[in-house]
Amino acid sequence: MTIMTVSPLNVSEAFNRWLESRGFIYQMFTDFFGRRPTLSLIAQWSGNRPIGAAAEMSEGGRELKRYLHGQNPHDLLKVCEKEAAEYDRLMCDETVIGLKPREAALLGEAEEFCNVISDVYASAGIVFKKCGNEADDHIAIELEFMAVLHDRMLYNSFSAQSAMEQLSTQENFLREHLLRWAPEFCERLKSATDSPLYRGLSRMLEEFLPYDLHMLESLKASLESTAAAM
Repeated sequence: MTIMTVSPLNVSEAFNRWLESRGFIYQMFTDFFGRRPTLSLIAQWSGNRPIGAAAEMSEGGRELKRYLHGQNPHDLLKVCEKEAAEYDRLMCDETVIGLKPREAALLGEAEEFCNVISDVYASAGIVFKKCGNEADDHIAIELEFMAVLHDRMLYNSFSAQSAMEQLSTQENFLREHLLRWAPEFCERLKSATDSPLYRGLSRMLEEFLPYDLHMLESLKASLESTAAAM
């Protein structure tokens, strides 16, 4: 059984608001990029109050919130069927020109590049139980890695040093992986679809990742400054 602890991070209210939202945001990205949208999935996120507040952090998030909250309950099943078909076309159909939901494919790396990502996960002590045949460099798996590290940093770090190590791992992964290819993936996704769901998700992800890196850098600098002053 996992023992949950109070976060060792003593931070300002601005950092707290961001920390309270980012785990929900990464989990939402993981859910929608990692599996076909179902009625329960859309109902879960459209009625989730924390993600509703988090959505206000970006224009893409507000666009997504308007779409999810603006659906007539009687039309949800039809909307889900349409978005599920679009998910299959965008994420599974290799004939969609230029749209690759994997880091190696989009950057033109060899297939062995997946081993690099696998080593990053292994060094953090994380092994994913995958529902399908997702590669380790799939957009959903990389985003889930960030979600897991976020939760570890806040709830399973038993010292400030441990939390700082989790913070640094996230910072490095954003710089060395997600921010190297996710913006291009988002641009290609927006060009490939008219779906309000996937256009909103792509725009939100494109806006959120650099903001998240900025906040991680700022939090790290703040904690280091506080530690040096003690």
